[in-house]
Amino acid sequence: MLLKPADLRNRIVSHLKNYGFSIFTSAEYQLVSRLLTSTSIHRDLTIKRIHNSQYYLLEIDKRTFITECRNLAKKNEATNMNVLVSCVENRSSEALNRIIEKLTQATDTSFS
Repeated sequence: MLLKPADLRNRIVSHLKNYGFSIFTSAEYQLVSRLLTSTSIHRDLTIKRIHNSQYYLLEIDKRTFITECRNLAKKNEATNMNVLVSCVENRSSEALNRIIEKLTQATDTSFS
């Protein structure tokens, strides 16, 4: 059974708040894709198909933060791996909060 756009959005927001990721079905893929595009957050997240299943995993794309934090660490001559990890986690958390805010503000008509 497909969810209404608002229900799907609310489920994704709940999952992101509680777990930092969300899982959805291949039947919901198109609606999720429209939601992410309409809220301009599609570049901040990755969608990966879960091997041999009908499910997809939606999560923060940390690749940008890793590069950004690595460059910052090099600039500051930081060699401690904890500095890099802490930076990536902080940036990911900030991005996740921004994404949740945008999803919460999305109107159903913008992606249904």
